[in-house]
Amino acid sequence: MALLLSVAVLVTAASTLVLVVALGAASNQLDRLVSAQNRLELLSAISGRIGDYALMALQTAQQPSTRTHEALAMARRGTRDSFARFEAALAEDVRRFQDEKQRTLMAARSRTVARLKAQFEVLDRQVENALASPDASTGVRVVLDVFAAGFGSPLTQAMEEERTTAHATQGEVQLLRDRTLHWGLIGLALTGLLAVALYNLLGRSLVNRVADVSAAAAAIARGRSDTRVNVTGHDELSLAMARFNRMAVHLARREARLVAAQKQLQQIVDDRTAELRAANTRLENVDMARRRFFTDVSHELRTPLTVILGEVEITLRPQRPREEDLRAALLVIQSRARRLHRRVEDLLRIARSESGQIELDRSLFLVSDLLTEVCEGMAPVARAGGLLLEADGGGESLAVDADREWLRQTFDGLVANAVRHSPPGESVRLTARREADELVIEVRDHGTGIPPDELPHVFERFWRGSAGTREGTGFGIGLALAKWIVDRHGGRIALESSTGDDGRRRGTCVTVRLPLPVPDITLEAAQ
Repeated sequence: MALLLSVAVLVTAASTLVLVVALGAASNQLDRLVSAQNRLELLSAISGRIGDYALMALQTAQQPSTRTHEALAMARRGTRDSFARFEAALAEDVRRFQDEKQRTLMAARSRTVARLKAQFEVLDRQVENALASPDASTGVRVVLDVFAAGFGSPLTQAMEEERTTAHATQGEVQLLRDRTLHWGLIGLALTGLLAVALYNLLGRSLVNRVADVSAAAAAIARGRSDTRVNVTGHDELSLAMARFNRMAVHLARREARLVAAQKQLQQIVDDRTAELRAANTRLENVDMARRRFFTDVSHELRTPLTVILGEVEITLRPQRPREEDLRAALLVIQSRARRLHRRVEDLLRIARSESGQIELDRSLFLVSDLLTEVCEGMAPVARAGGLLLEADGGGESLAVDADREWLRQTFDGLVANAVRHSPPGESVRLTARREADELVIEVRDHGTGIPPDELPHVFERFWRGSAGTREGTGFGIGLALAKWIVDRHGGRIALESSTGDDGRRRGTCVTVRLPLPVPDITLEAAQ
């Protein structure tokens, strides 16, 4: 490639040099031709000006007047200007031409013009003297005749010299054109032969290798990434071919990675499909749980209502019921009504949480007050179950910014679950503490616990586990509702439970973590 480029540059440089030399010679010859023609025109102008001067001199001699004298003076100035222009043209030619022969020729012509100018100045003085004599007309004619005899021959000779120079210059230009054409044709033939020789020596191999690269590129485009080209030289094209092979290797590797990525993507799609199927199965289970839930709800609502109505009818049968019977009936009605009220409240809360209609009413309050209120409200339930209910509020300065009523209902439900699944004689403990910027509240019992395989589902709505068929186990909405309330507060809820293989009870611990308020909220603001 470099050799081809060098030969092309050399041929171009040589052609340019020859063209510049030819153009320079042609330009010099043309300058000489133009200068000769210009001087010839100036000599013609001098001849015409002198003729005008002679006519005005005769007219002034015959009809002397102010007008004729002014016309003669104007003809004199015109003649002198013509000589001045000719001298300036000669000086310019002498300065422009570098040839010594041309300089000598121009100097000789300059002397001829100077002699002609001197003759004119002599003529002008003689005309002035003749105009001042009595016989002006005759004197002027005599002066002009004498001047014509001595001026015409040098002027004619000078003009002939300029014509000869112009003709010679035209011949030189024609000869230069013929030589340029001749050598140009020879150079064109040599350039063609050189181009053919270079093509046979270098170009054919270059074209063949480019064709190989093109064919390899077409093969790679058709998917044959294992295609390679043979590198046989050490020039730039060979380097490009080697890079082409490296590119083909990279493409093959990238194709392999792409195939692997496609397989991985297919595996991911298969995994996601399996997950979707599992989710669909879970949704079907949830739907079954919902149907079971509504069946249980109808039973749970119908049973206490039936008992209440039955107690009322039995109590009202006698005309004068006994006080003991009335009290017993009212206790049964109270118990069933409380149970019915709890079920209805649970249903209202879960319905509201699912619809998203509940807005949190946040306020700053002490955690110890909340736990005390929860213990006071759930104390009758704990006493009825033979349990001890304990609370530790974490100190008088621990405050939280939350919806107090929803948190109270949440911990009421958690305590109710702990009481429901704890045997008599045990205790249910509520504790609160600060960990970094979080409030941690735990509800711990020593009850039957939850089997490990059921722990992942405890926060799912309507999940009742293996104990869901027993009376009084609930609807499976308490923990789901608690998680929803804690999530709405920006917190987290977790459950740990275990059952011993030896029959010993391990119990359950529900941990609620809530974000604490900013440090600039003071205890006085909470109180």
